Amino acid sequence: MSLDRILSAAASGDFAHYSPQRVIDAVNALLPLGKDGALAAIESYLAKRNLEIDAEEGLFLVLRVLFEVPANPGYQPPMRLGGSSPPPPPVPQSLPHFPLVLIDDRPLMMVSGFFLGGDAEPVTEHIHHFRATGTLRGKALDPSQSASSVLGQYQAIYKRAYGTLPSQHEIALIEGQLSGT
Repeated sequence: MSLDRILSAAASGDFAHYSPQRVIDAVNALLPLGKDGALAAIESYLAKRNLEIDAEEGLFLVLRVLFEVPANPGYQPPMRLGGSSPPPPPVPQSLPHFPLVLIDDRPLMMVSGFFLGGDAEPVTEHIHHFRATGTLRGKALDPSQSASSVLGQYQAIYKRAYGTLPSQHEIALIEGQLSGT
């Protein structure tokens, strides 16, 4: 499959139908290109799209996983796409990839969408950020644990971040993603 097709599959902003495998495939296809090559490939893909019609917001997620979480501040830059449920955690370092949680190399989406009252931040802002300060992840994503093990870890991470267990809706969202990877 071509890199443009892989990026197209991962770029969807339809977070209610998010698939971790699409992000895994994109990250693993971009990683061998190196930092500059990966960012150039994303920019080349975006240059062929009408971002007024489709903002390709799924690429925010690809970038969050493609690059290491910086030691300072200890989390990826916030995605300014609007409000979400759950909201970002009170301590951003507790979920450094928010709205994703990365467990066993599986980028799981914690929210089903965003509610925006204005203009969303363009993904190009994050490309500039990662070009200036990002460190590419050291290895390809390779999920290996069972879905039930990952679900248990998700619940523990959620409880540490929010002080409560995830709702049944939030658990169902993660279970749906785990059944598709």
